[in-house]
Amino acid sequence: MLSTRFSVRRALLAAVLAAGAAALTGCATGPVAGRSDDGIAVDASQPVRVALLVPYGSGDPGRDVIARGLENAARLAQADLRNATIDLAVYPTAGSSGGGAAAAQQAVAEGAKIIVGPLFSTETAGVQPVAASAGLTVISFSNNPSVAGGNVYILGTSFENTADRLVSFGLANGMRNFGVVYPAGLEGETARDAVAAVVSARGATMVASQPYNLSVEGIQAAAGPAASALLSGGANAVILTDGPTGGLGFISEALRNNGLSPAQAQFMGMQQWDASAEALALPSLQGGVFAAPDPGLVAAFEGRYQTAYGEAPHELAGLAFDGVHAVGAMIAEARARGGSPFSSARLTEPSGFAGVNGPFRFGPNGRSQRNLAILEARNGQAVVIERAARSFDAVGY
Repeated sequence: MLSTRFSVRRALLAAVLAAGAAALTGCATGPVAGRSDDGIAVDASQPVRVALLVPYGSGDPGRDVIARGLENAARLAQADLRNATIDLAVYPTAGSSGGGAAAAQQAVAEGAKIIVGPLFSTETAGVQPVAASAGLTVISFSNNPSVAGGNVYILGTSFENTADRLVSFGLANGMRNFGVVYPAGLEGETARDAVAAVVSARGATMVASQPYNLSVEGIQAAAGPAASALLSGGANAVILTDGPTGGLGFISEALRNNGLSPAQAQFMGMQQWDASAEALALPSLQGGVFAAPDPGLVAAFEGRYQTAYGEAPHELAGLAFDGVHAVGAMIAEARARGGSPFSSARLTEPSGFAGVNGPFRFGPNGRSQRNLAILEARNGQAVVIERAARSFDAVGY
């Protein structure tokens, strides 16, 4: 049944968001008073101790698979480094706030100069104060913006980042009236808020915002009113926040069946429709678009990982590669130019860092920005219609 069809990715995202919300009600993770922009003192001419925090030890085999993928990718990045040497030490977090705090305490005691990871926002909330008290920066794998800021930078692609790419594409193609249709609950509402913020910031118009309960019956009940609201508001772009293993196929079909034709409104996806061949083949999604990393870059990383480890990487593995690679780049620059490798200026360098899925950079608010491609569902295939910019200068930032 639809109500139980959730992928590991969807379950992890929901856990990250929900756990972050719960943890942050009792744990501040904003900017740390008195933290110097100069960064912690590091001798960049010597091997630099880098702590990698991953969710080993939770008792969940699925999380152990993710942890192995993250560690393997981090070691791939370590082997790539030039003009920088790091001593990579792996610490298990058990996937919990307490486990994250304990791992951070051990990392600090053993001389770590920066922390890469952990994965979940609860873990990150546990790590943050420990790292802050030692003057360490945390480059978390989370995509939850509520844990970013101060000494925490997040690598995960945020809803705002994806929404901005979609809205920008829509505006460039004459679409100014946006609607958003989303599953009720924290994940859907967070995505909705991101879309609304971007639409407002870009000077477009949000004409309708419609939720649905994530079940066949819930979608059937909500589709008619949602289609009516979108039609009466003149929506010419409708952002669907759900994914292929959730309600995407059901809600897209129901909206079309209730009179919202492709000629009136183009569907846009916040999640990667190409995660499912079945979804890409749905008639209701043909001509729709979604934002995703450049497929060519993704394939290149997957090939390297397969060659090195004899298995396909977990879809989150690239985050660890990016984190370690960025650390190496900052150390190399410090060797050449002096100063702390992990100063705020280096962490927020406008040109960003090279990542396995394309360039990325951190803002002063600790959130990451990634250049994404636009892909169209066409005859059951995902076709790139706008490539991701290979630099931030190329997109005018």
